[in-house]
Parts: sequence; C-alpha cells; structure tokens
Amino acid sequence: MSEVKTFVAGHKSPDTDSICSAISYANLLTQMGTPATPVCAGDANKETKYALEHFGFEHPQIVTNWEEFAPNGGDLYLTDHNESKQIIDGYKSMNMCGVIDHHRIGDFETDGPVFIRMEPVGCTNTILTKLYIENNQEIPKNIAGLMLSAIISDTVLFRSPTCTETDKEMAHKLAAIAGVDIDSYGLDMLKAGADISDLTNDEIVRTDMKEFSEAGQTISIGQISVMDTTDVLAKQAELVAALEALRTTNGYAASYIMVTNILDESTTLIYSGDVESVVVNAFGKDVKDNAVFLPNTMSRKKQIVPPILGAMK
Repeated sequence: MSEVKTFVAGHKSPDTDSICSAISYANLLTQMGTPATPVCAGDANKETKYALEHFGFEHPQIVTNWEEFAPNGGDLYLTDHNESKQIIDGYKSMNMCGVIDHHRIGDFETDGPVFIRMEPVGCTNTILTKLYIENNQEIPKNIAGLMLSAIISDTVLFRSPTCTETDKEMAHKLAAIAGVDIDSYGLDMLKAGADISDLTNDEIVRTDMKEFSEAGQTISIGQISVMDTTDVLAKQAELVAALEALRTTNGYAASYIMVTNILDESTTLIYSGDVESVVVNAFGKDVKDNAVFLPNTMSRKKQIVPPILGAMK
C-alpha cells in the first residue's frame, strides 16, 4: 500500500477526462497543501495515452478495489463521476472528501459533509481550470496540456452539444499556457484515439462503458469515437453478440454501444436486450437489426442517457 493517504480517482472504464482530471486535481490539492496521488480504475485508452506521452506523464497507478489497495483506508476525492456503480469498488472503506463533476447527480451518498463542485459544462477539467484560477494557483505547463486534452476529448474539439463558452474560454487559456495549437494538437489526439484496428469486439463494446440505473434496472452504455464508421458497422451483428454477452454476464437489462462519427457528428446506437420499445420511445425512430441511426448526436450525457432513462421509467 502507498503511504500517501489522499487519493484522487476518476470513474471505471476511464476516458481522457477521467484520468486527466484525477492528475490535475491531485496536483491542485498538493499545491494547496494536501499531498495527493492520482490513480485510475483501468488502463488508459489510446487517446489518453497519446496525451500522457505528449506532455511527459507516466500512466497513473491502476486501482480496482480500495479495500485491497488501501486496507488502512485514506481520503478519497472523485473526479468526473459520482454514481456508485461508476466508483472504484470498495470505496466505502475510504473517507470520501470531495467530488468534481459535470454529470447528473446519481445515487451519491456520504457519511459526512464533503466538498462538491458540479457545473453543467462539457468537461471536468473546465471546472478544475476555474478552481486553479479562483485559488490563485499556477497551472504548470504540462498539467495545462493534460487539462486541455481532456476538454478537447470531452467536447470533441468543441463539436459536442455539451460544449459551452466556458469550455472554450478555459481551453484557450490552457493552450496558451501549454504552448500548443488547439486545432492541430486536438486533431492529432482525436485521430490517435480513433484507431480501433486492434480492438476485439468485446473491447469495442466495453470502451468508455458506464453503468446507469433507473426503475430498479441497470444498463450499460459505452461509446467509441471514430473518423469513419464503415469498418465498425460492418461488424454490427458481431457487436450485438458481444453486447449480449456483456449484458448477460453482468445482469444488465440492456447494453448499448454508441458508435460516433467525429467528422459528421452522428451516432449509430447499437444495443442488446429486450428494449426495442425503450429505444423507439426514447428517440422516436424505428430500429433495424438492434440499431438506430441518430444524426447530430455525439453526447452520451446530454443526448443518449436522459431519453433512455426517461423511457425506462
């Protein structure tokens, strides 16, 4: 077990914002007098690894169970999530101290009062940039690069409907500190993440997967973003089979994977489970072969989760 008693962690199936927000918040806490260590719930994806390498960071230590990793407990801050099913297992053995997030409030409970900062912006690192500024803390050049990477990732280079003017403002501040061109670096990073040529079908459907609960049922929704969906959708039947294996193994009511085209800003939502009526009611479109095409759709948080959970009620 590490001797460091304060940890910062993002959600399971970590994406770029999850890992980079843990690093940037741990750095902020450390600068403000509380030494903190960032950890992550799993291996970083290609996009995140590109950002980590570009700005000179090692991959954070992977923690899959807090009781095993820190048997004597410790202080824990969460970034980019708050729902219990997305938190690293065994978290109740830790002392929950705070949450920085930009998602809906789920079933989050604590034993005592905690620091919470949640805003309806496109990225957790947008909020963290504001926290650095509000606390008169300098943002190191390499940290600024990671924070910018997260904003680019979550807003898909400002294309996502979740993107706000605040995200853009903070991104440009960070780019100036990091000394990078947002467009050229952003496209390179997104291209790195869009390479799925070596992923198995099981890995594809588990990409950036999150669990959600409604009306006593739990579902999973993953998302994979590519420049061209042709190759992925050619395997649609195989992806449905992989989703069904995922669903039955975990006892989900349904499992979904968003196949998002970054360039034309659309998503093909593929699913398994007896939820055709849910999908039809959620999106007002007929489904074919366990899939529905959704133009002008890129955001799970804003455009997929609310209608699906609403249709489940």
